[in-house]
Amino acid sequence: MKLKKQDKKKEQKQQKKQDQPKADPLMEMKCLLQRKQAELENYRKQTEKRVGDLQLMASRDVISQILPVMDNFELALKNVSGEKNDFVKGVELIYSQLLDILQTQGVKVIKTEKQQFDPYKHEALMKIESDQPENQILEVFQKGFTLHDKVIRHARVKVSAGKKSD
Repeated sequence: MKLKKQDKKKEQKQQKKQDQPKADPLMEMKCLLQRKQAELENYRKQTEKRVGDLQLMASRDVISQILPVMDNFELALKNVSGEKNDFVKGVELIYSQLLDILQTQGVKVIKTEKQQFDPYKHEALMKIESDQPENQILEVFQKGFTLHDKVIRHARVKVSAGKKSD
């Protein structure tokens, strides 16, 4: 009895397939072509994004290696006392050129002057009592930098702990 029911079901399925109009092979090929074109376009976009990400990472590594050189220039310029000679002016020119190159590559200095401490941008090395409000940046030990709005080095700062207590 079960076999008869199964045979009837098979016959019904076969009749349904026969009743349906046969698909146009040209239309099937057209649909297949459209799907393959969409897949190719998606692959192209993903590849372009990956290449852009790799370029960003490569530039980030190079910039991270240049930043200590910038720090040394800045430190040398801070410790110049007295009259500026041609050598010092030359060092200042090199420093400004390096800074311009970094800025054209999307590097920006993190603002610290008269700013509140932000753990996403700043690294607190010291916290001392002062006349300034709590979490106010008092001094910058090392500048921080962002590359395309992503922090590549946090600014190292001294932060106020609030008013001095008597």
